[in-house]
Amino acid sequence: MAYVFNFIKFTRWPQLGSDDRPLHLCLANVDGDLQTAFAALEGKQAHGHPIYLHALTPKQSTAGCHVYFLRQGGAPVPLDPLRLRQPELLTIGDGDGFVADGGHIGLKERAGRLQFEVNFASLKQANFQISAQLLKLALNARTPR
Repeated sequence: MAYVFNFIKFTRWPQLGSDDRPLHLCLANVDGDLQTAFAALEGKQAHGHPIYLHALTPKQSTAGCHVYFLRQGGAPVPLDPLRLRQPELLTIGDGDGFVADGGHIGLKERAGRLQFEVNFASLKQANFQISAQLLKLALNARTPR
């Protein structure tokens, strides 16, 4: 999950500060294979913050999470209320319409390549500091907002 690690690496959470507090990456609707792939991120550092993984059950709260990766399928999660309840939670998903449904970053496969689009409006409302260079790579970076 190199893409997800890069999103984390190029994002700053003001509430984490500059100390070494952990950054919690929570996973939803993931199977064993995907969980194994994400395990490579456990303990890696992003801006001095060690990354800790948490696999969530469909009904489990995202309280304490900094990043929420939602895999397509499984229990649907209403993203707008989640974003309003936890504005400091960066949401990443691979479902169709993830960004249109209120998610921050949506992964898409196009022509055999993994790409992404972003919800510029919701990112602007949050206090994330995301690299402009990363945002320029989004599929929808050149479309009117």
